[in-house]
Amino acid sequence: MTRMSFLDPDQALGATDVIEADDPRIRATAGGVAGDSTGAETLRRLFEWVRDEVKYEMSPEVHARDDWRATGTLERGYGFCQQKAVLLASLLRARGIPAGIVAQDVLDYKIPPHYVEFIGHQILQGHGLNCVHVDGEWVLVDATLPARLCERKRYRLVEYDGSGDAVLPATDLDGEPHFEILEELGVWADMPDEIVERTIGLEYLHRPEYKKMARRHGPGM
Repeated sequence: MTRMSFLDPDQALGATDVIEADDPRIRATAGGVAGDSTGAETLRRLFEWVRDEVKYEMSPEVHARDDWRATGTLERGYGFCQQKAVLLASLLRARGIPAGIVAQDVLDYKIPPHYVEFIGHQILQGHGLNCVHVDGEWVLVDATLPARLCERKRYRLVEYDGSGDAVLPATDLDGEPHFEILEELGVWADMPDEIVERTIGLEYLHRPEYKKMARRHGPGM
């Protein structure tokens, strides 16, 4: 895929209205998880914590920009891909590591029929992940899918090994197609309004029938 980068890593530091890197709860969590680690090891620890300890949610409550605030996701303990990416960016910035938001349209071959019935297709629109500047280079990391979910569904676990990208896999553990990037929408130093508005505008997310189905079946990725 095309390498995404900022002109200057300093653009991806500090707090915003939703990337709450200065909030005491974010700083305390980042410190507790990262400990005395630095660089790539800090990224690994925080990435795995967000991946596994923040549950994945396919029917998020998204009505206004505030619903993307990192502290909200931290307090709930669950979120969808964009919310998890905002939280990870906040934790990394709290430790002085530049981190931004990336959005893609992704084809998910594994979305089951009961989700497709509402969504109308198998495309994850505006899928959110992170770009992180560590050890002098930008890497992409995707903390969306928890290890427990991957194990249960026989998905390949996204792992960061200290070098290179950690992104959604093309196949599952049985070699069947899983994810395909259709379009790279961009990279930003903050959660972009256009992606927020696009997500809020997804009609199916606001249908009570969809939310009831999602609660019954759980994550469908």
